[in-house]
Amino acid sequence: MEPRQILIRDSRIIIVLLSLLSVMGMGLIIREARGIVLPFALAVFFSYILNPLIEFFEKRRVPRIFSILIAVLVTFLVLGLIVFLINTSIFSFAAEFPRYEARFGVLIDNLIDLYNIPPELFSTQIGGSERFKLLANLENLSVTGVITTTLGQVTSFLSNTVLVLLFLLFILMGRNQLSYKLQIAFKPQVSERLSLISTNINQQIQKYIVMKTLISLITAILVTVALIFFGVEFAMIWGILTFLLTFIPNIGAFIAAALPITIAVIQFDNYLTILGVTITMVIIHFIMGNVVDPNVVGGSVNLSPLVVLFSLIFWGWLLGVVGMFLAIPLTVIFKIIFDNIDSLRFISILMNARH
Repeated sequence: MEPRQILIRDSRIIIVLLSLLSVMGMGLIIREARGIVLPFALAVFFSYILNPLIEFFEKRRVPRIFSILIAVLVTFLVLGLIVFLINTSIFSFAAEFPRYEARFGVLIDNLIDLYNIPPELFSTQIGGSERFKLLANLENLSVTGVITTTLGQVTSFLSNTVLVLLFLLFILMGRNQLSYKLQIAFKPQVSERLSLISTNINQQIQKYIVMKTLISLITAILVTVALIFFGVEFAMIWGILTFLLTFIPNIGAFIAAALPITIAVIQFDNYLTILGVTITMVIIHFIMGNVVDPNVVGGSVNLSPLVVLFSLIFWGWLLGVVGMFLAIPLTVIFKIIFDNIDSLRFISILMNARH
């Protein structure tokens, strides 16, 4: 091998290693600065959702600053409403928890009698009912602690809302200025190409986020209405969780359907009602996830299961619980960027579930 070829090979290896080290370093920095990065990521996410609303007002000759302020105000009201509903539902669930616990104990006793579980699998008698050893560990679970922790996260999120809105305000005020800056910063040929790439990326990201949010919202509304119809308790909180979990392909839909079905099993004695809730949840999630979503969103979310799993782990580690809900949208955004840059398109191809 010629010295020049050896030098090129070694240079590429060094570049790859330095790139990996840079990514790892950036990951650690972002993790340490998640208190700032997470509100900023949420603000960027909301800016894409609100951009069509601002354009709607601007086309009707509403001044730009008023359009932005209206959009920010709408965001604040929606976030406040969501936090209020979650907060109220948590307190309601805490009040009803003893009844659910008793009902759950009855179901376990019925299963024990039905399947003749060997006595050595029992733990101890609690209220006259024998339980599994596995379930005995649940007695050590502090419901108050879980509720307190959840409320603490909600309060923390509410305190970060101000920071999110502040970032959102500045992002919206600087919207649609990138193309103009590129024209000034680069030569005409270069700026035209960069402007085209940035416009394509921006449009594709906006289409994905807006359409995915709309589909998640429709799914959540359908689930909430169906649960109210069947009389399932805390239908509103299951609807909110459905909206958030629908952003996670496959896994999210399964969890979103399993939660209200489990509550229905505990709440109702009528097997027809439980069957009705189960069939309705499965139909809603199947149609929205396998028919509507692929046709509306398109191929941008065509991620392999391994990429989905890695994204949940990585963004969850990097940004916490909220990062898991943002994992797939953030990954799709990077995939769209890679797909529009020739030198990085191979990464987008490797992320695909199929060709």
